[in-house]
Amino acid sequence: MKPMKPMCACTVLLALLVAAPAGAQQPQKIIFDTDFAYPPQDDAMTLFFALNCPELQIMGITTVAGNKSLNVAVADSLKVLEVTGRTEIPVFRGAASPLMHQGTEWDTKRHGGWYANEPAPAPPGGFAKKKVESLSAVDFIVNTVMQNPGQVTILAIGPLTNIAMAMRMEPGFAAKVKQLVIMGGAIASLPDGGGNHTPNAEFNFYVDPEAAQIVLRSGIPIVLSPLNISRKARFSKEWYDKIVAVDTPATRLIKERMGPGFEKSPERVGLMYDQIAAATLIDPTLMKTVELYVDVDINHAANYGVSVGAPQPWPGGEGARKMMVQTDLDWDRFIRLYVERVTRSSPSAPKR
Repeated sequence: MKPMKPMCACTVLLALLVAAPAGAQQPQKIIFDTDFAYPPQDDAMTLFFALNCPELQIMGITTVAGNKSLNVAVADSLKVLEVTGRTEIPVFRGAASPLMHQGTEWDTKRHGGWYANEPAPAPPGGFAKKKVESLSAVDFIVNTVMQNPGQVTILAIGPLTNIAMAMRMEPGFAAKVKQLVIMGGAIASLPDGGGNHTPNAEFNFYVDPEAAQIVLRSGIPIVLSPLNISRKARFSKEWYDKIVAVDTPATRLIKERMGPGFEKSPERVGLMYDQIAAATLIDPTLMKTVELYVDVDINHAANYGVSVGAPQPWPGGEGARKMMVQTDLDWDRFIRLYVERVTRSSPSAPKR
């Protein structure tokens, strides 16, 4: 091979420097799909984290019924964006109910308001001036992914109704999604694999089992963050104190909403769910994973909404697809990353 002429080499070097400056990295395009509710709900605590991650470009927030009704998810997400000074991020109204699941008396006595659709009560401080977009969440998800093939990651931290509907709307959608990071399911074959809504079913998958099965069988590259790993993330007053020691709009909101609970019961501990899924996008080395085939039971019986995982397909689970399932967490590194990001100041955020 002949050596390059000096001028040619300089030209090539200059071109490389212009094309890719040292250390430059484009932020990940993400859609934040959520059954949002005001703090201390984990969806809001996750948004505080994501808003302060320069590695992420939040293309939009898409709401879905789950923790609360769709109306609450919309109102609360708009208000939190207003409080944190991030009103440039659009919010889209998604599915108000699951594909097929009908709420029962059991559901009305348990966590969640996904079966309801009454008008949302005003969030603390009143409704936001910011308005929800006229485009539906499903249309936004499909349009964004199809216009950015292979570039968009969906962070799905609620029931998977919107994602399943997007797949039904556009047959080519699944092939264009870069990755799905899902908080959902509980893998009984792994440690800490019991349910949190029924004995074996995790809440997000239980709310819309049919949607969860459609999405998990889609072939989209999936990282699944189940209850197994959430049970290793215990948020205590020690970490709450570190967060509220810093004064930002987000931390003031956290103090306002979580402070009374910790004052009354300083020993209380809450699990972290969606926050782990979001941290996966920033540093996946925080989590240990195994590769499993995962499917969801949609039979209307005792195991409705239960996720099943195994190293190989099983009879009745022939449609299961292989995905990465999180099993363990480097707690110390994770919680320090979480606190550091949540407490970052946001110069554009107004004082409350």
